[in-house]
Amino acid sequence: MELTPVQVKVPSAIVTAHARPPALQVDGLVIGLVGRRAPMPVVTGLDLTLARQEVLGLVGESGSGKTLTSLAIARLLDGRSVQVLAGTVTLFGRDLLTLSEAQMRSVRGKEIGMIFQDPMTSLDPAFTIGYQLTSVLRRHFDLSRQAARRRAVELLGMVGIGDPRRRVDQYPHQISGGMRQRVMIALAISCEPKVLIADEPTTALDATTQAQILELIKDLAQTLHMSTIITTHDLGVVAEVCDTVAVMYAGQIVEQATTEQLFYHPQHPYTERLLLALPRVGVEQEMLGIPGAPPRAGQFPEGCRFAPRCGHAVEPDCVAHVVPLEHLAPGRTARCVRRPELTLRGVRT
Repeated sequence: MELTPVQVKVPSAIVTAHARPPALQVDGLVIGLVGRRAPMPVVTGLDLTLARQEVLGLVGESGSGKTLTSLAIARLLDGRSVQVLAGTVTLFGRDLLTLSEAQMRSVRGKEIGMIFQDPMTSLDPAFTIGYQLTSVLRRHFDLSRQAARRRAVELLGMVGIGDPRRRVDQYPHQISGGMRQRVMIALAISCEPKVLIADEPTTALDATTQAQILELIKDLAQTLHMSTIITTHDLGVVAEVCDTVAVMYAGQIVEQATTEQLFYHPQHPYTERLLLALPRVGVEQEMLGIPGAPPRAGQFPEGCRFAPRCGHAVEPDCVAHVVPLEHLAPGRTARCVRRPELTLRGVRT
């Protein structure tokens, strides 16, 4: 019996949503490492569309540029070592890259919420959970300390933390990893942002807690009508909670599609290889990994960046020229010159 991702449920409205103005539009984003020499691009020409009230999975191997992209959207890159070199990041019609830092401080939290990978390093160990929550609330809303504290307790209850009136006065080291991640979620949604970015939100959590956190994020996105980006290397996460998927490889988007389209009808060989690496339920089989390794930043191939690892690559088509991102339909893109002639395997083929 082959793997059938029964959790893949794509509302028919998702494709229609891409015909309307998006919540977030990233065009031609270039992120580079800066130092004594000329900037070294690590994310290049990135295009990404997030529809309103959509949950989008940003998928790729470690080092593909997922986290850098997420931080760039929220203008949180360390400008001393990593900078946005080109492109636009448009949130409901406004280019965030043109805003001053003071303007961005009003956007972060209230319009864009962020869940970071490691809650233990993201939460300040010197302050209570309640202090960190009330600080965010009072920065964006005209609340008294008492009102902010009441709201903090409500938020902890909303994200599933038991006995929130006691927990609000505890420090991060006094609670479990799963609870710390829930606190991070409470911080991210405290101002009910329009866009939520969750960067590897289940890192270092056990399987049961991972499932609970993912379900929580999904439920909150629906309840608060947020557009959501979840960065992950786990296609199981994508199948569980995402409406659409953007696949990254070596600093580029190589495919974007609905989750159903991607799992059943991939349009890029890298996506195909990721799907073939999935374990099949009830089937004993050798894991089909991807040979080789991704190229290092600054050593990207001239043509398709996946060509050295791709079993479908041919010369000179795949190696001589930069491969553009082809727009196939609203919300559906792929970056492969051989796409029209290939029949790639999904989870049911």
